[in-house]
Amino acid sequence: MRSAGMRLARTQWAPLTALAVLMLVSALLAVVVPSRTTAGYDRAAAAAAGPGAVIRVKGTAGGTAAFAAVPGEAALNGNALTWRELMPRSLSEGTGEPEASVTSPADTVEGGLHRPRLLYLGWEPNAWRRIRLVSGGLPSNKPGQTSGDMNVVVAKAYADQFGYKVGDRIELSGRTVRVNGLYQPLNAADPFWGPRARILHPTIEYLSLPPSTTLEADAGTALIDPAGYARLTRDPGLKLTYDWRFPVRDGAVGADQARAMTGDLDAFRSAVAGRADFFPCEVSTSLDVQLKEFAGRLHTAQSVVGLAFGGLVAVAAGLLLLAAGLLGERLRPVLGVMRARGASLRQLAAPACGLTALAAVPPALLGYAAGRLLDAGPPQTASLYAIGLLVAAVLGVSATMVLRERGGGLGSVAEHRDDLVAARPSRRRLVMDGLLVVLAVVGVVLLRVRGTSAGTDPLVAAVPALLGAALGVLVLRAYPYLLRAAGPLLRRRTGAVAFIGLARASRQNLVGALPLAVLLLAATIAGFTSTVDTGLRAGQERASWAETGADARIEAGSLDEAKLRRIRAVRGVTGAVRVRVIERASSATDQAPMTVVGVDLDAYRRLAPEVPGIPDTDTGVLVSPLAAHTLGSGAVTLGRAGMDPVAVTPSTQIVRFPGQEKNSAFVIVPYRMVAGATGFPSHVFVTGDDIDVKALRAAAPGDDVVLRQQVLRDMAGLPLVPVVHDTFRNGALAGGVFGLLAVLLMLVVGARARGRTIAHLRALGLSRRQSRRLALVELAPVLLCAVGAGWVLGLLLPEITGPVVDLRPYTGGFAVTAHVPGLPALLGLLAALLLAAAAAVAVDRAFDTDPGNALRTGD
Repeated sequence: MRSAGMRLARTQWAPLTALAVLMLVSALLAVVVPSRTTAGYDRAAAAAAGPGAVIRVKGTAGGTAAFAAVPGEAALNGNALTWRELMPRSLSEGTGEPEASVTSPADTVEGGLHRPRLLYLGWEPNAWRRIRLVSGGLPSNKPGQTSGDMNVVVAKAYADQFGYKVGDRIELSGRTVRVNGLYQPLNAADPFWGPRARILHPTIEYLSLPPSTTLEADAGTALIDPAGYARLTRDPGLKLTYDWRFPVRDGAVGADQARAMTGDLDAFRSAVAGRADFFPCEVSTSLDVQLKEFAGRLHTAQSVVGLAFGGLVAVAAGLLLLAAGLLGERLRPVLGVMRARGASLRQLAAPACGLTALAAVPPALLGYAAGRLLDAGPPQTASLYAIGLLVAAVLGVSATMVLRERGGGLGSVAEHRDDLVAARPSRRRLVMDGLLVVLAVVGVVLLRVRGTSAGTDPLVAAVPALLGAALGVLVLRAYPYLLRAAGPLLRRRTGAVAFIGLARASRQNLVGALPLAVLLLAATIAGFTSTVDTGLRAGQERASWAETGADARIEAGSLDEAKLRRIRAVRGVTGAVRVRVIERASSATDQAPMTVVGVDLDAYRRLAPEVPGIPDTDTGVLVSPLAAHTLGSGAVTLGRAGMDPVAVTPSTQIVRFPGQEKNSAFVIVPYRMVAGATGFPSHVFVTGDDIDVKALRAAAPGDDVVLRQQVLRDMAGLPLVPVVHDTFRNGALAGGVFGLLAVLLMLVVGARARGRTIAHLRALGLSRRQSRRLALVELAPVLLCAVGAGWVLGLLLPEITGPVVDLRPYTGGFAVTAHVPGLPALLGLLAALLLAAAAAVAVDRAFDTDPGNALRTGD
């Protein structure tokens, strides 16, 4: 029995090898692709959190209440531990050692300085082990001291810049301090100093003076000892800032942790605010905003990528079913003979299911192990489910082949036609086909009803596969009629190649036509991923125009004619339009501030027609929704000091305008109405080809220059965007590769039988050149029907799936409406078709048999 099994395996080595290789590759991809994508999500989450992410607990207290709560370093660190105990698990595990500090308010340095100078007094226990004294000594203050100079140490860079030395006294508005020592950092690149640059060297801060004046001031922090801190708490009017910083550990924020942290931050805020045995504190962090934005982008990515992954799993399953079906067809005569000789179904299962399991199970295990060894990312449970599903599907085909022999006799090997053109579908098959179509419709309806909340629901992720399978059923139904209709037309041609090729294509049975369904699914996934990727790129391009307003935007504090001429003279500049921006204007009836933007809209549209969302208006007046709500519908006059009153009638609204904040109040008026207003900022929209950016910055020194290409690069570099692009590109490539493998498998497995048929035709006068053409004609019906139908479905899938493919989180809020494949996708489709044709010719040449060797006596 063992020798018989070995002989059978040797006889069927081609389909067994194909099945084993396909299972190995499918299992490997089932492990690597989800793990790599999840690793990309985790990297994007870490990038969204930022390299210096921190959670801070801040509070303000003074006097005896402050000293009673924090009498010394032990209490300061003890409260840090208390805050950590209040943290939910995701926050406590994701943050490092706490860094506690106490800082006084800024004191103005007295002495008639030409430039304001501020000095903070800071008690930083964690800073002392990161500095070294280069002059003087420690800031030793006497315990209980309430008068006299307070000893401090300052950074050497601070002392050198302002001319301080050890022993100098610094007069502050509230006290006098003496410089007792100078220090330098042990490692200036230590991340600890990132948010504490003021301790190492002077920084620039801004003082606000009434009514709206700001002054630059030099600020620094002097370090004090615990006795100095205790002395500050004895001043009842001095409010100290207590700060406990919990830095987020590198690599601690992944996609799953980001979701948990978003909700746990609110819980931590409530816990901190509800602490009754301590002075009031609050949680301060930008993590919640960053992680909520990331969560929105992640939800979109997982929804869209889930659709692509579901389709790829279906394509892989279809390809494995094709290989298993071809193996079953090769085993069918053997099983028929065994059944005719009295073998039971159980005895038939040994060669059929045993060989299939031998070709499927070990490669699946090997593929899983190889995928884990590659360490593409964290292991995913979905990988095991996918591999199990693929193995079960393959074994199910072999079981079906056995059950088909339950009638007994030689029905398996009898000469009867079971091809697509002659065979009539059974009722069971009709029911199954109808059920598949119903499932596809239910999946689409459920997806559109649930919208963006669908997430990674398995049924929703299976929608592309269900639609592709349903369309494949319909194409298989129409396929025989198309072949029948083409038969009479080809019979009238003088050459026999087209007619014979079509006749051979018509004689394929259901298993032989299975490549049509696999190719259709592969083309669907390739078309879907390529069109969505192209739509994402187009949406980001559109958003960059809306953000910048032109190829470049110059935000000038003031603009005269000479500067405008210099800008227009820059190499590469082909046009420039000036815009006057007058902030804090208001009407007489409502003092709510709004921005008046003076621009020649006709000139601006000619300059940058790519900018979206600029409506037509006869008056040249546009208002934002917030401004329209403030001003009402009647005529109104806007004005402020320094500008002539402007009378406008709000009629047409504009959602956004380049250079203005979204959802802000602004009014666009013709430039001539504000041309006389001087002393206000101006914007210049610049367009051109290959603009000399350095010359443009030189033409507007000191002004901000916003480049559209840089804005576009920033959008493309947002967390998750590279992951989505890579997944779409890889999905399109994988779909194409799976489709080519289906074609190649069909050609290679049937090559020997086809070679014998071609040998008969060669004996009747068929030339080698006609043999090559015949190979192309045999492949063309399946290839063109499957790829054409699948590609069209792939182009329509973004519209069918509707709200799930909502890429606005990646395009600055702009809806992606153009789902048209780009030139690379079309070239890839053409290349795939040419490769399939080349494979057909190559296989025909490889299995070209001489009629004298192939034909036997009596043929």
